[in-house]
Amino acid sequence: MLEKPDALLLLGRGGLGSAAKNELQSLLQACQQADPGMPMQLAFADRNQPALPEALDRLCAALPAADLAQRTLVIQPVMVPDEPALRRWLQKVAMRWLSEQADHARPKLVFAQPLLQLDGLVPALLKNLAQAATLPDVAAEEGEEGWQTDPVAWSSVPAHQRHVLWCMGPRCVAKGAAALWPRLSQAVQASPPLKQQLMLLQTSCQYPCNQGPLMIIYPEGVWYGMLDADSLVPVLKSHIEGGEACAAHRVHPPPAASD
Repeated sequence: MLEKPDALLLLGRGGLGSAAKNELQSLLQACQQADPGMPMQLAFADRNQPALPEALDRLCAALPAADLAQRTLVIQPVMVPDEPALRRWLQKVAMRWLSEQADHARPKLVFAQPLLQLDGLVPALLKNLAQAATLPDVAAEEGEEGWQTDPVAWSSVPAHQRHVLWCMGPRCVAKGAAALWPRLSQAVQASPPLKQQLMLLQTSCQYPCNQGPLMIIYPEGVWYGMLDADSLVPVLKSHIEGGEACAAHRVHPPPAASD
């Protein structure tokens, strides 16, 4: 008989909208219904929250604190396709989280096989194909005339003077980027000068990961890093409204000696 883990963490990738989180949330709920006694959490590698460290904190909080060291937590990647480099990075995030726990509160963490490598996937896929053959032709879903260019606004270039590129890659998300994004968005919406001038854009990895969370402001091309809840908005406003780059958080170009 196979050994049953003590807790489950579903690890997926986020997206710009709510669809990715909603779909993974539905999968989590289905797992909870199948095994209501097992603590479960959802985590995201990028573009959403909670990040892996925060989700591990929540999962451990749902387990008896007295014997956490005897507990096994399984992290099930549900990202398709699998990216070995990303998976290895996420394992390092988990290892870093483990190193911060006291010995008596350090559970066993295991990464399960990636989704596309599961043994039962092919029979389930073939069953789904048989069911799909009975569905209507896609042409029946075209809708009204003009569907190829709908909505019209998607053909227009927005009028903004600057772009703010906010990194939502896996490493920045692990450092809190996804949790900071709402604060950044709310600050822009609440400030008419910022709202008029800026377009906020999420990006994937910007590469100087050790400097994260990262933000780049164009057309100036100034990179800011090591941002947190206290520094984020002041740095943005200093750059846009004050016309002055914040030397303390500027990653590139390097601050001048006189800054």
